[in-house]
Amino acid sequence: MTRLWRPPWSRNADGPLLLESFFIAAVVSLLGVRALLAATGYPRIGSGGIHIAHVLWGGLLMLAAIMFLLAFVDRTISRTMAVVAGLGFGTFIDEIGKFVTTDNNYFYRPAVALIYALFVAAFLVARTLVGGRRLTQREALANALAQLSSSRQRSIGPEDRMRIEWLLERADPDSPLTRAAKGYLADLHPSKERRSLLERIQRSLADAYEQLIEKQVAQRALVVVVVAYSCLAIVGVGLAVLSAQNTGAQEPTDVATVGEVVSTIVGVGLVGRGVLALPSSRTKAYHWFMRGLLVWILVSQVFVFYSSQLAGIGGLIVDLIAYGSLRFALTRETIARRHSEAGLHKSELLPGTEGT
Repeated sequence: MTRLWRPPWSRNADGPLLLESFFIAAVVSLLGVRALLAATGYPRIGSGGIHIAHVLWGGLLMLAAIMFLLAFVDRTISRTMAVVAGLGFGTFIDEIGKFVTTDNNYFYRPAVALIYALFVAAFLVARTLVGGRRLTQREALANALAQLSSSRQRSIGPEDRMRIEWLLERADPDSPLTRAAKGYLADLHPSKERRSLLERIQRSLADAYEQLIEKQVAQRALVVVVVAYSCLAIVGVGLAVLSAQNTGAQEPTDVATVGEVVSTIVGVGLVGRGVLALPSSRTKAYHWFMRGLLVWILVSQVFVFYSSQLAGIGGLIVDLIAYGSLRFALTRETIARRHSEAGLHKSELLPGTEGT
């Protein structure tokens, strides 16, 4: 089906990761602020009739992110500022109750539902913007040029080189810019900078993952872990529902309970779809797992927090650890696929790191 309209600007190849980081950070910030305020008795910052609302701190974080994004062209800056912007947005939107009520009521009960609706709408818009479509030739070239601009002191790391080569292979081969970019990339010498402790740890984890995941027992263990995790999610929501019914709270929680149950079941369904896809493609399976986790993080945890305040923090931490692990595994699978397409040996991809 032919698209009636295509935006004149190029999509960012890192867009899905940046947007996911933004939304995850926003949810963490929202729940973290509410947990902190509940634990400290909702303190007032200021005196003499002055109260410095945390909406201002959220605005400052978003301002800082915007300034850095406008001032610098760098992938590291983009990834960091996506998280900073998300933290700012979550802190900002947490006070929506004060701005939709005549009495500035922070505890306005439907506020969480409004925040949830806004998150869902923003997430759907973001997915529409970046989409699941392959990059066009123009977009691939634009992303390659942007990543080349981040190379420092005429040197480049092996994985960055492979990523740019992968983009240039999808750009218009007859374009003078494509030929110039390939020539410039060829002139960049391999980076000889020493790896930091964090990079050495990441490389060690990557090596361990690559050696382990190819074993049949590891894949079976992955299925067991995923299924057990999903069962725990169902048990957890069941216990939360029973707890809400036994507390005898005066304020109704029916909407939150229904939302928690439905979103948990949807997440389990997405994870189950990933289990079915695992034998044929780990990459597809990981994508389905991450979709299920995103539903739990962006939707279920909000309802859990709405119902029981601090109870959602533990589940959120576990979900975020699982999400980070899946993101790491998916990145390794993507690199391995591009590595295989390029027909390179591992030593060519990561020179001098085989023993790390």
